[in-house]
Amino acid sequence: MNASQPPTQDPAWLRFPWDRLGLVLGPALMTAWYAFGGNVAVEPEAYRLSGVLILVIVWWITEPLPIPVTGLLGIALAVIVGAVPLDESGSAYDAARIALAPFGSPTLFFLLGGMFIGRAMGRHGLDRRIALGLLNVRGATSSPTMLLAALALSVMILSMWISNTASTAMIYPVTLGIISVLAASLGEGGGDYARGRFASALLLITAYASSAGGIATPIGTTTNVVAMEYFQQAAFFGRPIDFGRWMLVGLPMGLVLGAVLVAWFRWFAPPGHLDLSAVRAYLKRERAKLKPWSAGERNTLVVFLMVVSLWIAPSLCGLVGASAWAAWLREHFPEQIVAMMAPVVLYLLPVDWRARKFSLEPEDFGRIDWGTLMLFGSGLALGNLMVRTGLVDAMAGGTFEWLGTGDVWAVTAVAIIGGLVLSEFTSNAAAATALIPVVLAICKEAGVDEMPPLMGVTFAASFGSALPVSTPPNAIVYGSGLLPSRRMIAAGLGFDVACGFVVWIVLRIAFSLGWSPFPPS
Repeated sequence: MNASQPPTQDPAWLRFPWDRLGLVLGPALMTAWYAFGGNVAVEPEAYRLSGVLILVIVWWITEPLPIPVTGLLGIALAVIVGAVPLDESGSAYDAARIALAPFGSPTLFFLLGGMFIGRAMGRHGLDRRIALGLLNVRGATSSPTMLLAALALSVMILSMWISNTASTAMIYPVTLGIISVLAASLGEGGGDYARGRFASALLLITAYASSAGGIATPIGTTTNVVAMEYFQQAAFFGRPIDFGRWMLVGLPMGLVLGAVLVAWFRWFAPPGHLDLSAVRAYLKRERAKLKPWSAGERNTLVVFLMVVSLWIAPSLCGLVGASAWAAWLREHFPEQIVAMMAPVVLYLLPVDWRARKFSLEPEDFGRIDWGTLMLFGSGLALGNLMVRTGLVDAMAGGTFEWLGTGDVWAVTAVAIIGGLVLSEFTSNAAAATALIPVVLAICKEAGVDEMPPLMGVTFAASFGSALPVSTPPNAIVYGSGLLPSRRMIAAGLGFDVACGFVVWIVLRIAFSLGWSPFPPS
């Protein structure tokens, strides 16, 4: 049997029409809240906004509409029901201006610039060249454990700089090829092997490693970008994060999580005795199929290296004592402007001057993930309204009473658990957007340092590992038809628990050593 042939249809719980249920349930709960929840002790705008958020969260989870569209609907409803506290002028225009202001955030353009870089890599095949180069490194296929590690590392390196979805989508065909080669080497029993535990481990590590790599850099995953935007707002810290200082914790944490991921699947799916010679031959054939370096690949690599250099240069200057240069670079080359210059340069660099072909073309605008950008903006807008209306303070007060503790690391643990749980049922960006303002308010209510819990919920929201619908990378590998849903849930829950412990421990060590994601004052 062909390794990619789906064995069975989805289980009943996945085939249940959750979207149709949510389509009715969301408005019903919102209406019931407005009808019977009037005795809640919050400001009128906060009360109205809470009804909108009930609808938005239910629809984010059940997806009767695309998640970004639901976010945009939430902003519109907030204005319609009068959930926007107006400025002194109090005009109707002010409500729309206040609600939509986060769409002008510089951080949104930081994310957009990163998407263009990822698009250029995919357009010219640079990402595939990098991945196959890593998988053909000596020793990468010397044992099943090393094969798992090589796959994880390949995905992680890509997801540090491009989206988790794109990095998994790039490696996924290679993973399927490896499984097919292993299955074919077993003859008639290959079909069963392709649906066995080790084949599942290869697929799942291709999905989960993108989350581990994404937390390493501020641009690596949308949850990090959401945190960046919140942190520089006056209601939070009013300071931009430092790219290099973020990596001082994000990169080691990602590497530890990658090692944990390999160890977890080595235990979860013992491979037994495997002859990987056919896999080595397959990977060499795939690498040999690559054409010589094209002008587009060279241009993209040069621009990518220049962008990364400018992102980390202020941190490096600070480390060697050149604080004046660090300050100058931060003032004249902030991360957002550097990111936005990347597509401009790529649109100028030719790959064929006579044919007027460039490293990026006008059609590449249509290939950008505009839905993620709309979700990012709408999520920030709803979070901003939660702060302005005082809704987060009311939620934090109730949560703090339930916690009954003012210990910063207990609050951090709860924040991590909240991020892990919510990201299982909605997008990582939506989870971070909803939880970060609440965690900040809880910290203020408890009188504890805000940074450890905020970093904890940011990192934890990147990991929604148990369900096929938790993240796009999960959906990609589940679509192979080779993964039983129960196996994905068992493996994902185990990895979620491990992630929670690793994030908590690494943050505790980092903050005890005086780490901060902000540049020196």
